[in-house]
Amino acid sequence: MQDNKSKIKEIKLADRVLTLISKDGKFRAGVIKSSNLSRIAQSNHKLPPIPASLLSRLLTGASLMAAFLKGEERIILEATGSHTIKKIFAEAIQVGEVRGFVEYEANHNDNASISDFLGNGLFKVSKILYNKAEPIVGIVELKKGDISSDLAYYFQKSEQIPTAVFLDVSLDDYGIIEHSGGFLIQALPGASDKEISELYHTLKNSPKITELFSNEMNIEDVTRVLIPFDYEILKNYRVDFYCRCSKEKFVSKLLTLGIDEIKKMKNNNHNELICIYCNKHYYLDEQDFTNLINELKAIEN
Repeated sequence: MQDNKSKIKEIKLADRVLTLISKDGKFRAGVIKSSNLSRIAQSNHKLPPIPASLLSRLLTGASLMAAFLKGEERIILEATGSHTIKKIFAEAIQVGEVRGFVEYEANHNDNASISDFLGNGLFKVSKILYNKAEPIVGIVELKKGDISSDLAYYFQKSEQIPTAVFLDVSLDDYGIIEHSGGFLIQALPGASDKEISELYHTLKNSPKITELFSNEMNIEDVTRVLIPFDYEILKNYRVDFYCRCSKEKFVSKLLTLGIDEIKKMKNNNHNELICIYCNKHYYLDEQDFTNLINELKAIEN
């Protein structure tokens, strides 16, 4: 019985994203719990608190945006900075997969303001859609470097859509991500300036989403607390930190290097392959090198 209760609790508290539309058709929203996937990202990349928190927010934001897409359409968010953090990357697919990484200087002050870690820089959004041959790309300057403000600023400047964005992360006493989540609300055609202004005013008094999750509230309960209008749920599905990398994919890319480069790798014992997105390590053995060289010889002939 206890096992069943544990499984039910695990399902109830799993990371999920929920999208909805107001019953009057004037607003749409997305709400996400991203605690588990954020902890996995922190663990995989062995991140200290601030880089982990900013990556978590970007993963959360990307997952929220992807929830409004179709099938395996993708969202890529990139924040590039001039201070301690040089780059944060997140890629999310509508089916509930998200992955990402952060590039940062090892020596940094965790007591500094979170917005100081990126400094001046750019915020880039790329949408890979079914009916578009090329990605749709929008780029704006970093607004505050806290990801929430930057994403809201992107919507305002690049898409001209009034959007409220709230992304939050809480850490335990050891600097490990405890809870993570977020929500965004967008005005749709038909929403008046007064209605949008009143909504923004109401949202200023919203509780932190991480505080709600700390009370073991599930995504549906949290949504009822956060969303200040009557709504209909459109989607409700699980999200995970997941990377589709594999040793086979890495090996196929090595075929573009040529025989001389492969032989050099073998002679120098450079047999470790690392995925930048999830930090998974793969290793080439003697047979892998032999197969690569033989395949390249066959191609040349």
